[in-house]
Amino acid sequence: MLKVTNNIIYLTRGDTAVLNLQIKQDDGTDYIVKDGDSILFTIKKTTKDKTVILQKAVVNGQIKINPEETSDLDYGSYCYDVQLKKEDGTVSTVIPPAQFILTEEVTF
Repeated sequence: MLKVTNNIIYLTRGDTAVLNLQIKQDDGTDYIVKDGDSILFTIKKTTKDKTVILQKAVVNGQIKINPEETSDLDYGSYCYDVQLKKEDGTVSTVIPPAQFILTEEVTF
């Protein structure tokens, strides 16, 4: 099960998740990703941790989490953010730290 509510992501451990990302500029228009841009989705246990639990590049506006990337993680609450690094070096956190909740499963 994948559910996103107010940027809180709920994912059943070991499930596939495909998250679509659309970045809006301050004026409300869509940001068009350029070839030299990079966008990273990063999960950590807390915002203070240095250890990255999972980091994925956003490709074609999507974040894909494969089953094996969460199957060995503990159930519970993590945090994530999404950061855009533009080709000119500008860095913007387009989704500030939010909860990533890994929920229980029965079949594994």
